[in-house]
Amino acid sequence: MITKIPDGTLVRDSGSAVFLIEHGQKRPIMDIDSFYFYKLMARKIIPLEDMLLNLYPLGEGVTVTGQWAKCAPATLFVKGGGYGIFLWMDNCLFPIQSGEVFQRLRCQMDEIVHVPDSLVQSLQIGHTIDASFFLQYPVLNGRLYSSPSGHIYYGERRTLRKVEGPSVFSFFQWSVHQLIYLTQNEFIKSPIGKPVLS
Repeated sequence: MITKIPDGTLVRDSGSAVFLIEHGQKRPIMDIDSFYFYKLMARKIIPLEDMLLNLYPLGEGVTVTGQWAKCAPATLFVKGGGYGIFLWMDNCLFPIQSGEVFQRLRCQMDEIVHVPDSLVQSLQIGHTIDASFFLQYPVLNGRLYSSPSGHIYYGERRTLRKVEGPSVFSFFQWSVHQLIYLTQNEFIKSPIGKPVLS
């Protein structure tokens, strides 16, 4: 049994309702249009026992029709009408400096949520994610990392949570293609949180 489900995990209960786990809450996906708009992926939905899911209080629904800051997932890649791509995290948009940085973050084009320029202009803009980002700031939420020693971690709430074993990695439908490889200096500067256990 998973003792603490990582933020950003999609789960399904016995009645086929789908929830997004974030900040210790289960956020219901309100409709199929919202599911696809936010580029959520059916292959990443994990069936969960109701007994475990019931431990999580009900959070704000994930919907495309509500106020963005409340109703969107907490972490997303976002693009307006221009060329720039942003990471939406911590209620802020962080510009991604270049294609090389985008590739290092292991983001795929099918993860990018397209939004109106008016929305981009209305949201707070944070610091640029550039080549030296991991030497200056804590890790990004919702990404997988490999330490110089080869241990795998999950980024959650600006900390690294060690993934304790292949069975945990497999349970959450993660892939080695998602790994961001940290240098020794980057890893040293990254805060460590509680491990992801099975």
